[in-house]
Amino acid sequence: MNPTITDRVNISRNLAYKRVARFSGLGGLCLYFPLTLLFAKCFGVAPETRLVHAILLLAVFVIVPLGVSLIAREGEDDRCIFRVLVVLQPIGAILVFLSFLLGTGTLPAALASVWLVFTVIAALFGLSRLLKPGLRKTSELSINAGLLFLPIGAVWLIASRLDIQPLGFGETIVLLTAVHFHFAGFAAPVLAGLAGRRLTAVKNADKAHAGAVACIVAGTPLVAAGITVSPAMALAGATIISVGLILLAVLVCVCVVPTIPLRASQVLLVISSLATLPAMLLACTYAYSIVFKKLLVDIPLMAMTHGIANAFGFALCGLLAWSILDSARSSSTEKFIERSMTQ
Repeated sequence: MNPTITDRVNISRNLAYKRVARFSGLGGLCLYFPLTLLFAKCFGVAPETRLVHAILLLAVFVIVPLGVSLIAREGEDDRCIFRVLVVLQPIGAILVFLSFLLGTGTLPAALASVWLVFTVIAALFGLSRLLKPGLRKTSELSINAGLLFLPIGAVWLIASRLDIQPLGFGETIVLLTAVHFHFAGFAAPVLAGLAGRRLTAVKNADKAHAGAVACIVAGTPLVAAGITVSPAMALAGATIISVGLILLAVLVCVCVVPTIPLRASQVLLVISSLATLPAMLLACTYAYSIVFKKLLVDIPLMAMTHGIANAFGFALCGLLAWSILDSARSSSTEKFIERSMTQ
């Protein structure tokens, strides 16, 4: 059955906005390296703090727009909210960068607050998806969880710009919490959800995928709560997330990669999956160090190892893999619509 003219127009518009979001992420990736190099040369902050800034900027310029571009599905999602997200994201990202240039204070926080508005709208997008029966599968629930976690990261970003240090946390811990909810909170559930969409045709994979999603989603707030309540809780959270991500990596390599026709996406997904192993081992080692007061891994080393492996290996490579695949699928859909319009 051919889609109606209205359906064709709506699908075309939705694909156009998905393309804009994808271009925003890829354009952000092109801008990211010169901007962070400029920031590093012009502003004298501690090396580990500068690296955390760089990882957080990767999230706002690249990780989040690529993730947003992959979430919406034709005819299923609230197109209005999705389109607002696509338009607001690059504005918010640029203002976050400017807020870092200005240091801390009321003006930097005001600039970064636009990102908070964007993430709140993203959370509303996630809530709107929860209300639709067709979007209550495990894969979609995982993606919705990522959208709902995003504003928490933005709140901690605002706290860092205001130089607020709750419970006596230092600036680095506040920034790391913002990073945590952009990567473990947003990128990991979204990547798990995207893998789940591909696993629908694979027998006996549903339960394993549901287990991975449960661990990722439950472990994320547990780690954050553990930082404020109990180091042992943070260790438990890190262990749970690690189990979920390792299980996801096995599912992706064994069940998902063989079903993907594009070699570039296959390679990037394998790299993404392999990157989770050292990243999560380091996370658990750090949490263990805090609990048993044995300095095995400190924060600067965590930023240089776990942070880079998680941000560039797991999140960036994974989202680039799905973006390449989604771009090819969108091109096929657009060609189909063009042919149907001429018939």
